[in-house]
Amino acid sequence: MSPDAATLIVTGATSGIGLETARRLAMTARRVVVQGPESTHDAQGALRALSAGTAAVRYVSCDFENLSEVAAAAHTMVETAAGPVDAVINNAAVPGALQRRVTPDGHERTLQVNYLAMVLLTEHLLPALADGARVVNLASATHRMTSLDLPDIELEQDYDQVRAYARSKLAIILYTRWLAAERLADLPVTPVCLNPGVISTSLLHAMFGAQGADVGRGARNVISALMDDARGGDYFDDGRLVQPSDEALDADLGDALMSWTLDALRPYSPTTSPRPDGSSSRGSHTRPGGT
Repeated sequence: MSPDAATLIVTGATSGIGLETARRLAMTARRVVVQGPESTHDAQGALRALSAGTAAVRYVSCDFENLSEVAAAAHTMVETAAGPVDAVINNAAVPGALQRRVTPDGHERTLQVNYLAMVLLTEHLLPALADGARVVNLASATHRMTSLDLPDIELEQDYDQVRAYARSKLAIILYTRWLAAERLADLPVTPVCLNPGVISTSLLHAMFGAQGADVGRGARNVISALMDDARGGDYFDDGRLVQPSDEALDADLGDALMSWTLDALRPYSPTTSPRPDGSSSRGSHTRPGGT
């Protein structure tokens, strides 16, 4: 798809790759709805950076550590978009904490912010997606460093900050592939995921203390995943279409993960609603976790 004259949603857009991606898209888009955890007042610096383009930029403050807030933010995003959404870029993420942390919702913080909140937001937004829309989920090459132990998905045993982060990113790839195969199989919406590269951001520095490429490279890779030809479930690595890890390709594991995920999100799940053009979608007819 082309972002020109489009309506786009970008999460985690107040810093790093998300901010630079939103800034570039705002140069030609019609409307860009951006999310960050900061208050509107504290996000003013980022919003000024987004104001140079043609897009009408709207900000939705939402803390992904609160799932009720995520569900409410999705509703606000749909209202703010004021019509069909052409793309959702799920970029929001936090590094694994040094010590295991639990959100007020009772989930390991890295898993909730990076994965559960992303799934919940996307599920709420699906009915608002336009034909030809794309969902772009940011994963990481670290997904190859880990495996997904569903009985201990919350890492109550043997917590490690890198493992927590890597598992959240593996879960994102499994969700993207499930979304393509199940939720969106019969709809003209393409979900893809990507590793944006080793990019110099506060997240990279917090976890690995390493230097990386500038955020412009990460933004270019995100926009390539948005615009390049792709099939549902495709995975891009630093601008190249590649296969993710064998575990990320395990459809049975993906189904099991989604069974757990949709059950965990059931209290916050969307209700049936029409698409903005008056038609319906498979996502809008199928309540997560329902029959």
